[in-house]
Amino acid sequence: MQNDTCSRREFLKRTARYSTLALSALLFGADLAAAFGRESGRSTAILYATRYGATKQTAGWIGEGMASKPDLVDIEQVSTETVLDRYDRVIVGSGIWIGGAHEKVLEFFGAENARLEEKLAATFIVCGSVNGTEAGMAHARRYLSAMHAPLRAEPPISRAFGGRLAIEELSDEDVNALREFYHSILHKEMSGWDRRNPDPAKRFGMELSRKPSPQRAEEAPL
Repeated sequence: MQNDTCSRREFLKRTARYSTLALSALLFGADLAAAFGRESGRSTAILYATRYGATKQTAGWIGEGMASKPDLVDIEQVSTETVLDRYDRVIVGSGIWIGGAHEKVLEFFGAENARLEEKLAATFIVCGSVNGTEAGMAHARRYLSAMHAPLRAEPPISRAFGGRLAIEELSDEDVNALREFYHSILHKEMSGWDRRNPDPAKRFGMELSRKPSPQRAEEAPL
């Protein structure tokens, strides 16, 4: 079964339907969570922020590994407050750019950190640091730590996955920014790379299926 990626129009249509469901549950004394689950068939959303598509693709692979298929939601297309109203738990992923995690994810974590204590099931990042080296994984851990800074507590589980740099797809502004980053920080010439791999993402989805609700577990992030 394919995961659904919610456009803004589709998401609003769904939430309007769920609002009617909520009213019906209230009037008839039904259990709202159970009623919502029967209507949507999905109590989990993977909320992602992507720049050129690799994070969206990774979110889809994670969803494929999950026993109960989640909705895929672009953080730039919906109200994050509404997402928290509509889903029992959320998994949040961000691509990593020069400055770190996507600003929309950081804003979301800062604005909703109280509610996320109960609803945030996991986080993930997609970056070039996943390259099979200890130094790369150390970089990935720092990116995750910085992304989690606005939260009140660390998420129960986090992962880093390989991304992609397709220079031909970048805007001129991004090419110039990256070239400067490579020269000034990495001290090497910029070149394209592709470190995407669906298998670890699907295994992560399977692991999340064994965690029915967010728990503050002491677990290594990578």
